[in-house]
Amino acid sequence: MAAIMRQVSAMAGLALGFMAMAPAAKAGPWPQAEGGGQLLISTSFQHLNVQGYDTQGRPSGRGSLDQLSVSPYWEHGLTQRWTIGIQPRLQASWMDLGYSRSNGVGLADAALFARYAVWRDNGMVLSLQGTGVTPGTASTDSPRIAEANGSVEGRALFGISRAIGSINAFMGLEGAYRLRFGSNADEVRLDATIGFRPAERWFVFAQSLNTLGLRNATGTGANYSVYKAALAVSYTVTPQHSIVAAYTRDLGGRNVALGDSYTLGWVYNY
Repeated sequence: MAAIMRQVSAMAGLALGFMAMAPAAKAGPWPQAEGGGQLLISTSFQHLNVQGYDTQGRPSGRGSLDQLSVSPYWEHGLTQRWTIGIQPRLQASWMDLGYSRSNGVGLADAALFARYAVWRDNGMVLSLQGTGVTPGTASTDSPRIAEANGSVEGRALFGISRAIGSINAFMGLEGAYRLRFGSNADEVRLDATIGFRPAERWFVFAQSLNTLGLRNATGTGANYSVYKAALAVSYTVTPQHSIVAAYTRDLGGRNVALGDSYTLGWVYNY
């Protein structure tokens, strides 16, 4: 079971860390083993229909927006309970509003986090995580890639894993409050993940990813909500190496461009 849960932690991290629109910097509730960890690299392409707001919830024209993101992700187990990590996000964007076209590339942001496993028992775990997100160095104008201000987030994470016959399954529930500096509205984030291993080497995940803007923005600050559904499939090539493919669809939202994204990733466990 310990080896299985290590795989679950790695695969849940890949799904959770890279299928969300904004950097999640989280690998589910399960801590890494002391001295162990994972390195993940993913590439995502997203096509969005811009209907008055960009992906950051800021007023814009109407047209289309294409984004290509590369997100290295690393986390390491300091102890049996403490896990730390970092996730920078590089992005290229192309916006076409009909009457104008623009593009940009650079560092969108970088997230640093620490997660502590408060309680573990019989395949269940409850963890708390703190995350700090730094501003990026890319353009903060049209197309908006980087945030001009950072943010901090507190998150509670619960996970449970069970063997159902010959199939190993798990579920994760997460809730977070993100305090965004500057003029942007703060956010509540609610995420749910279910997954199972239908056969040796294979994992399948389904997710609901929800960001709720709290409408406390000032001036032209971002103030949006978005609701996403995602499906991912991963294949374990060796005990250390896995590959994953994911599809994410924006189901709805408020003051935000909606679209679809496609992700390919590689994970290394040590």
